[in-house]
Amino acid sequence: MKKLSPELFEKFKILFEGKARRATQPSDIRLGFASGSLIFVICLVWVELACAHGDISKLPDSVQIMQYRLLIYMDPDDLTSRNSLAIALYRTNELEEAEKELRYIVERDSLNFDAQDGLGIVLIKAGRYQEALQCLEKAVEINEEDVMVHVHLSVLYQKTGLPEKAKSELDKARSLTSQPVELENIEKELKIVNGR
Repeated sequence: MKKLSPELFEKFKILFEGKARRATQPSDIRLGFASGSLIFVICLVWVELACAHGDISKLPDSVQIMQYRLLIYMDPDDLTSRNSLAIALYRTNELEEAEKELRYIVERDSLNFDAQDGLGIVLIKAGRYQEALQCLEKAVEINEEDVMVHVHLSVLYQKTGLPEKAKSELDKARSLTSQPVELENIEKELKIVNGR
């Protein structure tokens, strides 16, 4: 199992000791330390489980959200964790928060393919199709060989009443795949982005 670095441990400790210092009465201090200590231990265990598990993305969405928020707390410039957080928020229908995280990334790195593509699907789900199109077109400019961005464009065109364009994008996605499992992933993604 991976060890928690001393620096990360100290950051957690400072975070939760600060909660206890804000107490106003002696009973608050006891409760602050007790609840703060419990939260501190739970967060340490979660971080250790994530390190031991190896892949946060295989955990339930609610746990992923907590894990990625902890990682971002430790390193606010970790754009990969922010993107992963945004996708977990998208899957739990927390679209405003997902959009906020993705816009944070795009403001710092407008060529971040995952953020542009992710923002596109968030905006599709929010019914903001014109904005979604801009993001997905930007994503295609960055990486036109990505299968899923063409799936996302297909869904967008279908929702905006352009079935020919939708079919063309879906055909493009399928032409970029070479294995049956990738075709299955396309079908799964279609269901997710379509909200089924």
